[in-house]
Amino acid sequence: MIKKSILFFIFLQIANVLCAQNDTAKLVQLPSNLEAHTPAAENLITLQHAQNEKIPIVPLSGKFGDLILTSENLMLLKKWSYNTAYLMPAGKWETGIFQPFRYGINQKMEIFTNLLMLPLIPEAGVKLAWRSKDDFVLASEHCLSIPTPFLNMISRKGIGGLISPEYDFSFILSVSNSLIVSRQIAPKLLASAKAGFAFALRGEKPDPQSTIDIPVFYPRMAHYYDGASIRLGGAVKGSLGDKWFYEEGVQAFIITRPENNFFFENTGTIMWAVGKSLRIRGGYILAYGKYPYETPKWQMWPTLDLVFGSK
Repeated sequence: MIKKSILFFIFLQIANVLCAQNDTAKLVQLPSNLEAHTPAAENLITLQHAQNEKIPIVPLSGKFGDLILTSENLMLLKKWSYNTAYLMPAGKWETGIFQPFRYGINQKMEIFTNLLMLPLIPEAGVKLAWRSKDDFVLASEHCLSIPTPFLNMISRKGIGGLISPEYDFSFILSVSNSLIVSRQIAPKLLASAKAGFAFALRGEKPDPQSTIDIPVFYPRMAHYYDGASIRLGGAVKGSLGDKWFYEEGVQAFIITRPENNFFFENTGTIMWAVGKSLRIRGGYILAYGKYPYETPKWQMWPTLDLVFGSK
């Protein structure tokens, strides 16, 4: 009953968010050096202008042609396009302590990896922008990673040991794919929904007693051991001015196996844009799940990250 209620809540929130009507707030004026091509053009931002301002975008083919976003959302995406269908601008990069490194190749492609964990979990990911329509922006993420060095490193006694040293891990290749759709639902509000799956190719199946039974870690590593991971989520991102931004989201992990197979997370984050290239993010993760050797089903964890990159 709890699983069905949480899933219903997630789908209801995503449906309400993505189907909401756009606010009729005033749009930013075109620069004087741009010509009007449609009756509404004097109140629109063109694709070229957004590119000149280094805003992460993909082309839209809506009823206004090159309509991109209202002026209030330009700063939001310039500071915080992570976890949306928008890409990093070409030649620009950003990274955090925990947030993956992101680099824009061109308007259609972004590459990403986790620099902090790269020596222990070799990883390579790509984010692709697809042709979007009717104010919906669509992108896909594809990632390969090898967690074997990390699992063997933490399989030890003493400091840094999270797994008993009696366990050894053979080669594991994790493969994940997902689709992301974003839509502006108000002048300062952007909604995104994400659906994907992850599976693993293994030399040998790991011992089921060698898991890390900790919220946040366990759901993302469950497919290393058995089954595939189906991931569904949604988030709303907004701005509280030029320097303050927020995000509220939900995510569910469904593992294709008979037990310990459902996990849910609610996240809330506030971000402060300290300068042009430095941002501080803090918040919480409220996690639900049934773990093999841990009794608490609900746990709350604090989050903190420093994000920096190109100006």
